[in-house]
Amino acid sequence: MFGKTKQLITENAVLKNELTPLLEIFTAMQSSLAIIEFTPEGIITTVNDNFSRVTGYSSSELIGQHHQLLCDKSEVESSRYKDFWKHLKNGEYFSGEVLRKHKNGHDIWLEANYFPIKNGEGRVVKIFKIANDVTERVEHSRSNDSLLSAIDRSMAIIEFDMGGRVTNANQNFLSLMGYKLDEVKGQHHRIFCDSDYVKSPEYAKFWEQLNEGRFIADNFKRINKYQSAVWLEATYNPIFDSNGKPYRVIKFATDITEKVRRSEEEKAAANTAYTISLETEKLSSTGEDIIFKTIDKLEELKQQFSHSSTELEQLGVETAQISFIVKTISDITEQTNLLALNAAIEAARAGDSGRGFAVVADEVRSLATRTSQSTAEIASMINKIQSKSDSVIKSMSGSMSGVESGVEFANTAGNTISQIRSGAKKVVEVVENLSNLH
Repeated sequence: MFGKTKQLITENAVLKNELTPLLEIFTAMQSSLAIIEFTPEGIITTVNDNFSRVTGYSSSELIGQHHQLLCDKSEVESSRYKDFWKHLKNGEYFSGEVLRKHKNGHDIWLEANYFPIKNGEGRVVKIFKIANDVTERVEHSRSNDSLLSAIDRSMAIIEFDMGGRVTNANQNFLSLMGYKLDEVKGQHHRIFCDSDYVKSPEYAKFWEQLNEGRFIADNFKRINKYQSAVWLEATYNPIFDSNGKPYRVIKFATDITEKVRRSEEEKAAANTAYTISLETEKLSSTGEDIIFKTIDKLEELKQQFSHSSTELEQLGVETAQISFIVKTISDITEQTNLLALNAAIEAARAGDSGRGFAVVADEVRSLATRTSQSTAEIASMINKIQSKSDSVIKSMSGSMSGVESGVEFANTAGNTISQIRSGAKKVVEVVENLSNLH
């Protein structure tokens, strides 16, 4: 009897030694993990404090309730949920991330392990679950997944190893460049580039920078499968391993081919406008010079007309003086003719003694008559000269008015073309600045 007791004590000591590490492990699990136990039918029997803290329920609120209290209604009503408990009851282990409901109605994510516990007969007598709250990690991961999904839908993405060989590409990139994935996977980045660029020092430096871990962002000209130019606004982003060493490159790109095409057309239009504006400025400058030279000539002509008009007016005055003299001569001639007539009468009265005097009087009267005729002719000529002078003066006055109007119009035209030239110069400057912006 004593021997059997000693044996039991020894066996108990062995069992205690074996159980002690397990108890220590279980105690550690209790302090760090959320633990809950169920019947095979899903009724909660045990809950630790960590599980209560994670779900917001106290142990008294959970014990005796079915597992479905912690699940969304749609999940409970699904066939998947029924199969879940069917498999556990049959002794099948489950591990994974599960979505559960907090007491306040918020979603919580648990990284959970469900262990069916069997008795000595192999029948499942309870379900033991240990879990860890991974809500923050899952939501962060899902947020990242959503972000990456949005980027994948909206951008062209391609991945390279550090040697420049393609490892993956999304459909946007493949559609943009005209390739299928198996046509580019394993190919070098150079298949998307112009051959001259591939041979350039700039291309070698491009990959040197990426291998140094430096990201590159710019507008890039690339060549698609059909040898057409495609312009991309892109970033090449080195991805680093745990040691901080770049091990791959992800490129995010947006097609800006149409934008570049419009920009080039605008630049061409700006250059054309610049050329036209420059030519307009030159022509305006030439026209300005011609107009101001014309103004100088018109001013000179105006002065000449003014001088000639003054001389003609003086000539008219002098002609009038001549007319006055001629009139005076005419009056004297008439008086002489009258005196000669009287002398002839007196000579006739004197008879023979006045005959010689009569001859002289006749000669005087004859001279007076010729003088009167000549004076009349001179007066007629002077009248004609005065008439012509008056006509010329009037004509010149009209011409002077026309010249003055011409000068005024020419000045206005000169000022206008100066403004045009100034405007053309401003257009040249603006278009030149616009051309430089491109």
